[in-house]
Parts: sequence; C-alpha cells; structure tokens
Amino acid sequence: MRLIALTSLAALVFSAPAIAGDYRVGGVEVRRPWTRPAAAGMNGVGYLTLANVGAKPIKLVAVESPAARSVTLHQSSQAGGVSSMRPVAGGLTVAPGAKVEFAPGGYHLMLMGLKSAQAVGGKTPLTLVFADGRKMKIDLSVEAGPPKGGADPMAGMHDHH
Repeated sequence: MRLIALTSLAALVFSAPAIAGDYRVGGVEVRRPWTRPAAAGMNGVGYLTLANVGAKPIKLVAVESPAARSVTLHQSSQAGGVSSMRPVAGGLTVAPGAKVEFAPGGYHLMLMGLKSAQAVGGKTPLTLVFADGRKMKIDLSVEAGPPKGGADPMAGMHDHH
C-alpha cells in the first residue's frame, strides 16, 4: 500500500509543469500568462511568452475566452515619442526555436468587453487557436502589475478601445 502511494505521488510530481502557470502542448509552450485587474464591462489585456520548441513554424490565428466579448492580438509601438497600438492582422507566426513576448509596450492580447471583474488572485481562461487547427487552453493569472516590477506603460490605454 505504501509503495502504491509513493508511486502515485512520484507520477503526480513528475507530470506537473516545471513552473506553475506554464503550459506545453506538442511543440508549443506558453510561459507566465498574466493579466491586470479590470472591472466588468471594461477591456482587459493579456501577457505571456509564446515559444515554439518544435521543428515546424506555428501560427497563432485567434484567441477565444468565455470571460470577454472578444479577444484580439495587438501590437504597441513607439515612434517619435508617440505610442500607438494596432491590431495584428493575419495571425502571428513563430519560427522553430523562437519565442514571442506578449508584454507591456509590445505584443499583447486585448480582452474586449469583460463579462465579469478580474480580481487579483483570480484566473481568466483563454483558448489559443493555431493555423493547424490545434487549440490550447490556458489561464491568465490576475496580478497587480508586471511580474518583474516596474511601471506598465500600457496602463490606462485599453479602456477606450
């Protein structure tokens, strides 16, 4: 009986992801998915690292969530001291061995029309949809700010989209 319990515990430990909140399906890894708190009816924003650890390119074509009216890929940029944000048309391709950071000031996910408040400590479910038909379910952890500290240059920009 004791051996069975230890074997079961070992299987559970070794099947868990290396870091809580990270996901892997085939050659696709999602690392450190997070979002900021936001009120119901407002827009939210999602951040993560999308890594291709496989041998073929991957293409993220859509993101879905029951927590929002819609989810779109966006990219922020700065030119001449002016910040701008635009939707990413046609999806986002990640080459084998490469990764794309979805982070404040760059690529990010816009969660349009949140159906309920996102409170610190909560989770926001997403489904990443790839060009090959693969779907990957993840959760964004609701956090008070960027995980590595510092100001979020996108704070306040998403409320009026």
